[in-house]
Amino acid sequence: MYSGYNLQGIMRRSTINTLHQFEKFGYYSQNIGNANTHGYKAMRFDDVLDEQGYVSGAIRTNHAQGSFQLTQNPLDIGLKGPGYMPVTSPGGEIYYTRDGSFTLNKDGYLVTTTGDLVGGGIKIDATSVKTEIRPNGEVYTYKDPAGEGTYCGTIPLVQFANPEGLKEVGKNRFAATEESGDTVLIQDHNRIAQYGIERSNVDLFATVDEIMRLNTSLLASTTLMKTVGDMYDKAINIRE
Repeated sequence: MYSGYNLQGIMRRSTINTLHQFEKFGYYSQNIGNANTHGYKAMRFDDVLDEQGYVSGAIRTNHAQGSFQLTQNPLDIGLKGPGYMPVTSPGGEIYYTRDGSFTLNKDGYLVTTTGDLVGGGIKIDATSVKTEIRPNGEVYTYKDPAGEGTYCGTIPLVQFANPEGLKEVGKNRFAATEESGDTVLIQDHNRIAQYGIERSNVDLFATVDEIMRLNTSLLASTTLMKTVGDMYDKAINIRE
C-alpha cells in the first residue's frame, strides 16, 4: 500500500495541513488587528494542494487602494493612486509606506508615527502659522497665511514594477527586493491629498467569514487526527 494512505501517512499529512491552517489563521488575525491602521495593506495566504494531498501556500499582499478619510491635521496626507513614500529609519534603512499620518520630531522634521524620517528630511519652521502640502508633494510653510510660502522640501513618491514583490518588514513598512523591481520616482503627479489619510484595505466582513470557515476546517482536521490516532492505537494493541 502507498505510504501516503496508511494510518501514519494520513496522520502526517493531517498534521502538516493543520499547522498550515494555524499559520493561515495568524495572517487573518493580523489583518483584523490592523483594520484601523492607516495605509495598511491586507495580507492573504494562497493555498496550493500538491498531488500527495499536502497543502502549502504563498503569502501575498493586497496593494489595492484603501478608502480616504478626512482629518483636521495639516500633517496628515493620503495617497490617491499607486505609489509609496520612501522613509528612512533611525538606523538608516530605506523603507516604503502609505501611512501618511505624519508628526514632527524634536528637531522639527516630518516623521512617521514610528519615527522614520520622511523622504530626505523635511524640516517645518516652528514659528510658521500654516503648513501646506500640495498634491505633487511640495511642502510650504507660511508665517502669514496671506503671504508668500517658504519651500521646505518635497515628499517623494515612488512605484515598483511588481508591488507584490515588496517585503513586509513590520510597522506598516515594506522593503524593496529583486522581485519588486527597481524603485522608480513618480514625477509630475497630483496623488497626495492633505488633511486626510488612507485607511487600511482590510475587508472585515470577508476576513471574519474566512476565519469562521478556517475554524470549521481546523475542527474537522483535529477531529480526523484524533480518530486516526485512536485507530492507530487500536491497531498496535491488536498486534500485541
